[in-house]
Amino acid sequence: MKINEALKEKNNLVKKLLELQNRIITYNCIIEGNPRAYDPKEVMEEHNKTLEALVGLKTGITRANQPVQDKIYRLSELKSKIRFLKTIPTTEGKAPMGKNYYSNSEMYMWESAIKAKERDQDILELEKETETLQKELDAHNYNTTI
Repeated sequence: MKINEALKEKNNLVKKLLELQNRIITYNCIIEGNPRAYDPKEVMEEHNKTLEALVGLKTGITRANQPVQDKIYRLSELKSKIRFLKTIPTTEGKAPMGKNYYSNSEMYMWESAIKAKERDQDILELEKETETLQKELDAHNYNTTI
């Protein structure tokens, strides 16, 4: 199985675990005499088997990804940095404190150490790098067998 297929299977197993957990929660306690659509003990057995399959699959994926683990970590951190950069305020010039449109807020002169254009350029460069890394990882995932 290739890594890209294993990642899809991993997502399916995670989804299945959540469904099984929901069944256990839903059908464990019922009003006496009412029928159960699922036997929680049987569902728990299936949950345990699915959990073991997921652990094995994740272990295989991790081992197969060792040659590119640094790229995986870098991609994750770059995406986090992009999200962070997008939150940096870059207000410049005369503007009120906050965004209270219903009162006459006092106006202040604002200045930014990191300018919007500079921040946006950093974001573009990081997005280019994430695209390159993602392409490399996609190729690895497509070509590598676990």
